[in-house]
Amino acid sequence: MKRLPALDVLRGIAILIVVVHHYVPEQFKPPLFWSGVDLFFVLSGFLITDILLKNVEARNYYRTFYLRRAARILPLYWLLLLAFGLVMNIEPEMLGSSFARHLPLWSYLTFTQNFIYAARNFWRDPWLDVTWSLALEEQFYIFLSISVRNLNKKLLIGLSIFLILLAPVLRLYAQNSMSGYILPFHRADSLMLGVLIAIAWQSKSGQAFIYSHKKYFLFALPLFFLGIAYLVAVKAGLGKPLPHFILAFFYTDLLILALINPLDKPGLLFGNKFLGWLGLRSYGIYLLHKPFRLVVIMFLEKQSMVFESWVNLLLVTILLFGFAEISYRVIEKPMMNLGHRFKYDVPRALGPA
Repeated sequence: MKRLPALDVLRGIAILIVVVHHYVPEQFKPPLFWSGVDLFFVLSGFLITDILLKNVEARNYYRTFYLRRAARILPLYWLLLLAFGLVMNIEPEMLGSSFARHLPLWSYLTFTQNFIYAARNFWRDPWLDVTWSLALEEQFYIFLSISVRNLNKKLLIGLSIFLILLAPVLRLYAQNSMSGYILPFHRADSLMLGVLIAIAWQSKSGQAFIYSHKKYFLFALPLFFLGIAYLVAVKAGLGKPLPHFILAFFYTDLLILALINPLDKPGLLFGNKFLGWLGLRSYGIYLLHKPFRLVVIMFLEKQSMVFESWVNLLLVTILLFGFAEISYRVIEKPMMNLGHRFKYDVPRALGPA
């Protein structure tokens, strides 16, 4: 699918929500801002499914998909793990609580850390705890790539609906709220809603249906805002059955509106250049924002540079965005270009990759 700037804006919104949630002091945190990853999951479900469906008949389907994903995810991730190991041996106090609470290295290398965090029922591992969502997405890539390859679209739709309905039930009976928040099938509603939209978007009739019902997707927004107001009123927390379910549908509605938003008249939201810029750099910002803040604040303290907390917050954010720009241009984009050298080998009769 041709890159849509509106989807980059949604990524920008998602990462902004994440950074605000983790950077703003507890007493000033906006409600429900723990849900930034929910929007990422909806987007991931849509984008990954779109790629897989278009190349499902490729002879090198699995190899190309996994190599491209590895080129996107692993370089910066491995550099973070390397930095963590070096700091642990050279300046361990800069790890904060991660020094005592990090998980075994094998869990990060095998993308199974979300299961261990859930079993322990705590993280407080500021260098590496955000990597739980990378683990969940890697697990999702494996599950979805197998499902798309082996199921026809009707069965894939049925599986998606089943998992969307199963997710809140699993959260209801989860051992703890953390399990409800970070285990893969407990979060399937967000992911599989993205899958459903991708399936619909693949067909002309599906797109026609979405475009012809645009007003209903717009009219749904006030209803979602009422639902969100209810969640705020009851102080809904993460990992619970209902909040993620409502937010998954809300973010899916935003995804649909982004897809049908006119390219020539993107509007104030989907035409926002800053959010689009953030979206393109969202992976680096997401992976680095917690350790970056810890290191910068400790450095300032060691230099006896004491500022108001809001000044520290602003300074860290500006430096983070600058560092993310360097990461995107020097590491991420070149590795993505390398990954795209691996082409899907789709039989000619079925169309180009």
